[in-house]
Amino acid sequence: MSKRRTKLGEFKFLKNDVVGAADAEDDSLLLDCFVDTGDLSNLRNCADTRSIVVGRTGSGKTALLKMLTETEEHSINVPPESLSLAYISNSNILNFVSQLGVNLDIFYRLLWRHVFTVEILKEHFQIVSEEAKRTFLQRIYDRFKDQKRQKAIEYLETWGKQFWKETEYRIKEVTNKLETEIKASVDAKIPKFSFSLDGLSKLTEVEKGEIIQRSQEVVNKVQIRQLSDIIDLIDDILTDPQKKYFILIDRLDEGWIEDRLRYKLIRALIETVRDFRKVKYAKIVVSIRQDLLDRVFRLVRSAGFQEEKYESICLRINWTNQQLSEILDTRLNYLVKRRYTTRKVLFSDLFPKTINKQPTLQYILARVLGQPRDIIHFVNKCISQAVNKKQITVNLLRAAEGEYSRDRLRYLADEWYTDYPNLIDFVLMLRKQPLRFSLDAFRLTTLEENCLNYAISHEQSTSDYLSQMACQVAYGNISAEDFRKQLFLVLYKVGVISLKIESYEKYFSSIGGRRSISSSEISDKAKIEIQPAFWRVLGIKRS
Repeated sequence: MSKRRTKLGEFKFLKNDVVGAADAEDDSLLLDCFVDTGDLSNLRNCADTRSIVVGRTGSGKTALLKMLTETEEHSINVPPESLSLAYISNSNILNFVSQLGVNLDIFYRLLWRHVFTVEILKEHFQIVSEEAKRTFLQRIYDRFKDQKRQKAIEYLETWGKQFWKETEYRIKEVTNKLETEIKASVDAKIPKFSFSLDGLSKLTEVEKGEIIQRSQEVVNKVQIRQLSDIIDLIDDILTDPQKKYFILIDRLDEGWIEDRLRYKLIRALIETVRDFRKVKYAKIVVSIRQDLLDRVFRLVRSAGFQEEKYESICLRINWTNQQLSEILDTRLNYLVKRRYTTRKVLFSDLFPKTINKQPTLQYILARVLGQPRDIIHFVNKCISQAVNKKQITVNLLRAAEGEYSRDRLRYLADEWYTDYPNLIDFVLMLRKQPLRFSLDAFRLTTLEENCLNYAISHEQSTSDYLSQMACQVAYGNISAEDFRKQLFLVLYKVGVISLKIESYEKYFSSIGGRRSISSSEISDKAKIEIQPAFWRVLGIKRS
């Protein structure tokens, strides 16, 4: 035993010892063990345009927002579920005109601007009482007597007391106002028209066109100009560089609204984030998973859309091995020091030096897909195997790795469920494969058999294109060779494999670098490497 380890005294791992929780919301060690890679400083800087925090599940997005809340006095969390946006999805009128083809994007941006404007003004003027509400407008009048901000003040007057009510109430009020104006405009042309399937069936093509035109005119006239003026007004009000305001939005991937509307609202939210950049001392910070952002851009595209224009507002979360190692050292040190020692404790004090002739830290880092959540989960599995032990042995680490590998596949399936609801079935097609092989070595006859078995057991589960292609192979409508290429493109995208397209290249992964690959780039001689995180659960041959 090393001299360092003997100084740990009577230390033993206890039954409930952990180095953190998988979810940042439940991670009691986050504040004491937070490792800042510079991303937190970027978010706290209002002059830095990066405010859409993008990363995969477990990359630390929520942890960043939680730390921002802890370090900034004027941080306002706006949970999406608190907005009661389901009220919009249940609107017969808005659903009707949207299905006809009326573009409601301006209205969705209005909603976000309205919510953010109220939250910032309430926080800045400390509007927590009826008296504060009554005196607010007078303070605005006294400060901005010229005509420059007249439109913004008119907007505040229009909503009056309703402006300060709960967000849910305000969302409903803004929506009702739009519904009323659309109905009035349509009634002027088609009296007593019913916004329903029955009403739709009675319309001529000319009348449909009239409804679309009138509804679009109403939408385009919503008070977006006044809200633009309000954003300018907020910039005029917030003049103290020592008093910055942050609105934080997280958990957009959860079921706060049905998907069809959710993607449109997220796209409008991103546009609103860009709008608020003109406010010098306020910032909208949004956390979003990479796969969800990709889905929004793919499904809610407008003419002339260019994804690269949004890069300037994205803060992409990536971790180096050195930073992940620092997370481990920091958390293990915290675990041991609070009970047994005053000196710094490192990973090397508690884990074996090597495993399989490879440094143990390197061995673990190769299996955590570059994510803080994964490395915390892996080490927690190791600790759970070492109750009443002073250190993690090689055998204990191997046992923990098996549990971790099974969990990691389940987490991957959860992360990509929306795009690939049966992902596990396709990943399991890699069972018993060597860790490296060429694409053409993955036998077509075996793949055809797998597709046939899949089609038999998943007759009702063919909603995603990967499932559909597998069934088409089983039915003989497409070749197994074409499906093989698409299968490995998906496995690369979700992070199960790395690729080596050219002989002179190294293996590369979609994790971190986000290198996108098209099917035309992959030849039958392309090399495949299965990620070590999945070796145990797939029974990968290592020899």
